[in-house]
Amino acid sequence: MESNVHKHIKKQALYWLKKKMTDLCANEVKLFVRRKRLKADAVGINLKRKESRIIEVKATRTDFLRDEVLHANYGYHNLADYAYIMTPSNLLSVEEVPAGYGLLEIDEFDTITVKKKPTRNHKPQLKLETLVKRSAQAATNAVLFQELSKETKDLTGGSFSKEADIHLISATCPTCKKRNKYLIHTNQEMIGCLQKKCQEAIPLNKARVHKITSYNDSFIEQIQLLKNEKK
Repeated sequence: MESNVHKHIKKQALYWLKKKMTDLCANEVKLFVRRKRLKADAVGINLKRKESRIIEVKATRTDFLRDEVLHANYGYHNLADYAYIMTPSNLLSVEEVPAGYGLLEIDEFDTITVKKKPTRNHKPQLKLETLVKRSAQAATNAVLFQELSKETKDLTGGSFSKEADIHLISATCPTCKKRNKYLIHTNQEMIGCLQKKCQEAIPLNKARVHKITSYNDSFIEQIQLLKNEKK
């Protein structure tokens, strides 16, 4: 499971690449080379210079030491024009950095320092067009996932989902195109649009629907108890 530190540094790597590369940047870019599946933490593309850079984040020494990809002939330095390892301050010495890679350090205030410059790879194994395509896919997926997460975030953590028959969903009306949240029961087929100027029926088996959470009898009983106590 990804740690909060790794996730944070990965995002800062993206910001750093954006400043340096300007055109296209993405996290978690899926790459395929020599029948190997890799996932680059951050990739940056400069279309004018036809140049690519990859950053691999290492939040701990253990993570660094066990990563065989860094030393392999299909490693990130072999795939792009430039490749870096990015770590918290003082995690690695410059001497430990594999040949070809640069070293970026980030401190507690998110200031990034280039401790070692990378060596340019004049013959990357992956074409720039391939890296552009993969980075664009990753960036698009990240935006869509972020939007979907906002729509469908379950604040209850699924606490009342067991044997539930009532569901909170997010659905788009095919008539007015407005997206709202609705309470429905299991196997419900239609719901009326909440927009006052629309109120058309939404066929739930055809509309864009995402289930946010569910509520079982235990939830309903607890709500009823709270209401009775209030009286």
